[in-house]
Order: sequence, then C-alpha cells, then structure tokens
Amino acid sequence: TIKEIMGIIGQPLEKTHWIMDKWGYTGSACVPMALDDALETGVGPQPGDHVLFIASGGGISMACNVWLWV
Repeated sequence: TIKEIMGIIGQPLEKTHWIMDKWGYTGSACVPMALDDALETGVGPQPGDHVLFIASGGGISMACNVWLWV
C-alpha cells in the first residue's frame, strides 16, 4: 500500500498524492492523472523537487522512476 511504501522509504505520508478517492482504480493511467491533479490543485512539485513515481499492478508488476522537476 501507499502507507507501507512511504514507511519503507522513510518519507511522511503527507508527501504523497493519490486520486483513487476521486476516480477509483485507473490502472497505469493513475500516475500521470495524479501528477495532473496535484498540479491543478496547487500541491504539485516545485522547481528543484525530486519526484518519485511508483506504480504497481496485479501479480508482481511494478515500475518506478525519479524526476527532477524543473
């Protein structure tokens, strides 16, 4: 879960942004949708921030990457 991952990487839950409460499960589309929602609501990344994207699916599928926001 999001809470478990944040605990593993040692970051507070307040640094996360998710959209399942608004749109439900959207599969891999949730990553860009969550970024867009964060930017639209004014809580998105600021220049110089490192942004970690993590997505997982059924079975053992998982992907992650880190962006430097400019």
